Amino acid sequence: MNPMLNGMLSNVLFAAILFAVVMLIRRWIRNPAVLHLLLVLILVKLITPAYWQPELELFPAEAVSTVEADTKQTNALHTDSVSQSQATGRTRLSETQLQTPLRKQQQNQRESKVSAQTDETVLKRSQAENSGQPADSHWISGSVVWNWLPELSLLHLLLLVWGTGSVLCFLLAAIRILRFQKRIRQTQPASNDLIEQATSLATRIGLKSVPLIEVISGNISPLLWVFCSRARIILPAKLLAQLNQSERETLLLHELAHYRRRDHWVRLLELLATGVYWWNPLLWCLRREIRITEEACCDAWVIQTLPDLRRAYAEVLVKAIGFVSQAQQISAATGMGSPHFLEGRLKSIMCDSVSNQLTRPIKILIPVLALVLLPFAPIAVHSQTETKVAVAQDELPTVEEILNGYHANLQRLLPIELTYRVLSQENRNCITRDQLELKAIKQAPNLDRSQIIVDGKVLSEDDFHLMDISFKLKQQQLERELTPEAIRERLREKTVERRFFWTDGSSFHQRWPYWSDSERLQNTRLDQGPVWPPENLNQNYDSIKLISWSKSNQPPLRHWFGRDKKHLTQQASIGNHLSEVQSLHTSAPLGLKAYQWDEKLPTYSLDDSMSKNPDQYQVVRRSQLNGHSVILVDSFSAYPQRSQESRWRMRAWIDPSRGYLPLRIEWGVVDPSNKLVSGLSHHLETLEIKQVAGSYYPVKIKYQEYTPDWLTQQKRAEKMKPEERAKIPELPVPVIEGRCKTWEVLSMKANQPIEPETLALQFPEGTIYENHNDGQKYVTGKTQPLPPNPEPPTLVNYLEQAPPLQVSEWLDGKARNLKDFRGKVVVLLFLGDVMRFDFEQIPAESQPQIKMIKQTIEAFYKKYAAKEVVFLELYPPGTSKDKIRAFHQFRGFDTLAALDQRSPYGGATNFQYHGENLDLACYLMGSDGRVRFGPYFWSGELGDIYLRNAAEKLSISLETTEKLSEEEAIHQTVRILEYIISEQIDKALAAQKSR
Repeated sequence: MNPMLNGMLSNVLFAAILFAVVMLIRRWIRNPAVLHLLLVLILVKLITPAYWQPELELFPAEAVSTVEADTKQTNALHTDSVSQSQATGRTRLSETQLQTPLRKQQQNQRESKVSAQTDETVLKRSQAENSGQPADSHWISGSVVWNWLPELSLLHLLLLVWGTGSVLCFLLAAIRILRFQKRIRQTQPASNDLIEQATSLATRIGLKSVPLIEVISGNISPLLWVFCSRARIILPAKLLAQLNQSERETLLLHELAHYRRRDHWVRLLELLATGVYWWNPLLWCLRREIRITEEACCDAWVIQTLPDLRRAYAEVLVKAIGFVSQAQQISAATGMGSPHFLEGRLKSIMCDSVSNQLTRPIKILIPVLALVLLPFAPIAVHSQTETKVAVAQDELPTVEEILNGYHANLQRLLPIELTYRVLSQENRNCITRDQLELKAIKQAPNLDRSQIIVDGKVLSEDDFHLMDISFKLKQQQLERELTPEAIRERLREKTVERRFFWTDGSSFHQRWPYWSDSERLQNTRLDQGPVWPPENLNQNYDSIKLISWSKSNQPPLRHWFGRDKKHLTQQASIGNHLSEVQSLHTSAPLGLKAYQWDEKLPTYSLDDSMSKNPDQYQVVRRSQLNGHSVILVDSFSAYPQRSQESRWRMRAWIDPSRGYLPLRIEWGVVDPSNKLVSGLSHHLETLEIKQVAGSYYPVKIKYQEYTPDWLTQQKRAEKMKPEERAKIPELPVPVIEGRCKTWEVLSMKANQPIEPETLALQFPEGTIYENHNDGQKYVTGKTQPLPPNPEPPTLVNYLEQAPPLQVSEWLDGKARNLKDFRGKVVVLLFLGDVMRFDFEQIPAESQPQIKMIKQTIEAFYKKYAAKEVVFLELYPPGTSKDKIRAFHQFRGFDTLAALDQRSPYGGATNFQYHGENLDLACYLMGSDGRVRFGPYFWSGELGDIYLRNAAEKLSISLETTEKLSEEEAIHQTVRILEYIISEQIDKALAAQKSR
């Protein structure tokens, strides 16, 4: 049965039990307000989804054992019949081997019904003969047959009637409300005396606002009306003319009491519940009792507020109810009550002393009852023992039937066109994990290199330095992701992917948008019209990537990524391998055992889980999941990361009634007893299935990841004895739910062909594209490739040997190179921009800053020249030697200087080191000739790390830089740069001494 239908019927049953209990104890409830709250609680229960649904066994286990014994006896009595049935089944199977698995399943179900009915008849006759009792007394055996009755069509018919009745109920209520709304347009404001009287009464009963008081000429009962506007008390003018002052006062107080008690909200609940459960007699009885108790509560308000006007109030009720000839039929109105209970109300008004206030214990008890009862709704299920016995093991489908049924169900939809999105959301467990990791990384600077052993050896200084850099990069990443703004963003569900996908199983076409933050907000439509003629790509698909794969294309892959309508840069590519396209992946379930294109089935997907070798699967048993009868299937594979006894298990809950789709899949490592070692790795849930074109398709799938629970592991370690903590690395780390992704279909068309021009994906005239097969670029419409770009040099990387300098001339006329300085620390400076500086024409306002920089550089040079650090300067080709000497004289000291060798790309050494010509760059080489520091240290995240670390050591606040004067800002920047370079030189000198 559908889980929602099951929950609704469970709600009805549970509400009926609660209603019966309240009706039994009502005589002991003297306060009508308490009784009214209990009845409203039952009404709310009817329309409240149940979150706590304990399963109650339909038949006890003892009854199952009887079934088992009877079944064995039956098998013994008619072995020939069973054998004949099995033989017939084998014959039919051989005749239908070429049918689809779905038709095979339907055939097997029909055969099972016939077999079950035959077994039941033989069983009844045998038991009647042996015991002398009627065969019908064994009603439990009949329940087995009931499970195989064709109830699907009957269920659909009942749901159709239910839904039609609900629509008619809501429609009828809407018509009545609108008709009455039109009628009361004729109302007139009440007199000032009546309004003042109502205001005074409202103050006495604690109302902060007073409804509008209006009169109408028609014969309607006095009522409270609240519908899409301010509350109104509508009184018939003819009735008011028959009442004296005291009677009008009690009439107003009665309607104000309804408003004070918020009975108009109860009318809305009644309207909603009636539309859903119009067929249920319980609802109508419940509505009747609620109306009766409401009137009793309002009567209590009147006689307690105006105790001297009991008789006047009783006379008002008689006049008001007799004023109209029929009961009010307005769904959202609250009136004076029904005439059928007038006698009882009059006796209570004249004789009883009833309270309308709730005591403090009752105010606490009612919310507690609501919290306990509203989410609760038990569901009836067969006991597990009965399920195992009633359905014999040989009735379970084979692994091949399950796998073939899954693939056939989805492949019937091909070719298919989908537009889907992927939602992602992290939770607090992810935040806690990252916070603990950040805390651990911040302790890394205190690590002692001599205590870090890798492969039996102490970690080298270079590797330790690399580890330090990676820790700093990771630290900065985590700090960015753990700011309050970043945490709020991570905890919010957001769309991370949106894609159009078409495939016929052998070819495909995909589209997805560029995905920057600004473009994500634009929510660009993926279907911007036809891609033919090719110029449409430039016009309509400039911000959308397109890929076609078809064997009709030569080569099969065609990729359009646009972004340049002027055809100045590359816009497209072609090739034989999908790996050449980043961010390309197929995530839609297609029922394919392997893709016909160059891509593997995605891990943790439906297709991958249902496409392994049949020998890896094991059909376990039948089970229940969310109200559906499912088949439990396990799949095992080796897990080399653990001991040989551990295995990787995939457990799936398969729904054979809906195309053998898995409703849930779990992945994890299990021990020899098939128990999870440390929890799940991932799990998948099929949240929604849609029936289309005779098949079933999963249109919403949830992918749940699990993350290590380091907090629990840490608490576990704190409780362990010191000698036991050495075993912590050997213990499995517990896991908890982490990031969750939801794959959701936005639109779908089954058996949908695609235009050949779309698969061909021709590029516009003049498009620059790359052919990955030969590595050359072409222009659409031309056969010859474009001239190749110059081969980029191999850039100098960290800890690599610095390449030799390509020098045309040294300033002092001598010849030397880097190898001549082996054994010393070398600082290599590329200087180009400084040569465009006029040393003789310095503005007066800049002289103080220039003087400060000169003094800092000179002190820096003298400090490290005394430590035998070599400073080399390399200037662009063609630089005047006199200009270099003038620069040395201006700054106050000389260094070794040379002119870079000329090349087609500028300075040969500059291009070799950077891939381009930089005006200013600094390298630091250790005594072994390897690069210890370079320009890449200044860029990106690593440069930001060095900058912030130096500022922190120098007690400089980077946040206040904008508030500084120009001179102060320059001085601060020079101090930071001097600190960073000094730190690197000191480390290189320390490494030189250690060697």
